[in-house]
Amino acid sequence: PLLVAPARQEITVNPGDSTAVNVRFFNMGNSPTYGFIKVADFIVDNIEGKPRIIEDAVQASPRFSASSWFELPFDKMAIAANDKVAFQTKIVVPKSARPGGRYIAIYFEPNYYSPQINTNGTGVVSRIAALIYIKVAGPINESALISRFFSNNFYEYGPINLETEILNRSDYHIRPKGTITLSNMFGSIINQEKIKEYNIFPDVARNYNNTIGKKWMFGRYKLTLFFYYGDKNQSLTRNIYVWVFPWRMMIIITLALIITLLTINNFYKKILVKEKNLEMEIKKERKEIQKLKEKLNKRE
Repeated sequence: PLLVAPARQEITVNPGDSTAVNVRFFNMGNSPTYGFIKVADFIVDNIEGKPRIIEDAVQASPRFSASSWFELPFDKMAIAANDKVAFQTKIVVPKSARPGGRYIAIYFEPNYYSPQINTNGTGVVSRIAALIYIKVAGPINESALISRFFSNNFYEYGPINLETEILNRSDYHIRPKGTITLSNMFGSIINQEKIKEYNIFPDVARNYNNTIGKKWMFGRYKLTLFFYYGDKNQSLTRNIYVWVFPWRMMIIITLALIITLLTINNFYKKILVKEKNLEMEIKKERKEIQKLKEKLNKRE
């Protein structure tokens, strides 16, 4: 029953600055909680965007590490039942700090282990962390690319499923904003979807899954991804094309039309045959009537 606030903070600092951040841990349970307060670097090195705390600062990349900049007021604490503990941690930024992003977790670790066991047989530690995003001011490289924009080439029915992957090559995390547009074969826009806004950390790709369009679609469609990112609002775009053709339904409709046309044709032919037969019978009757008239004329 632990909470932390704020769960995430973003601050901008200059090389050589001294600043601080405030963190509050809440115990919503009915019994006190004891544990340790620690500072560690964290990274997000997966396409799902889940943070991973780096236990050993030596293993952290110097490019994004800043745990050594933090000074905690204490390393142990107790939180009474239905109470909170608030404290301030000091941050001293080195003058030689390289411009860009630093990612730190201030976390509380209760002094017990959960009953879960990992594959190595050791206890899994339960933690709750406040994430600190530090931006060291200065000339920062902003670069991103679309590493994947994919959909099947052919669909029998809509909607269309899209897989997108954006790779961040910047010195700082980005939060792309943009849209996916669906256009028909005549160039008319028939649908547009916004991509979800996610933080993408440096040197990490993030996956997006979108569905666009409706069930009944026909023809060739153009899908356009457009997004912009960073302080300079740089933009990227990518196009792909997809065919949607309900071939089973078209076969059924075609067969139904063929059967209908054959039925009409047969019916028409029968009518023509009957008309011809009637005409022949009428001609015969006329001839017979004419013969009868001639016989009567001869008798007279």
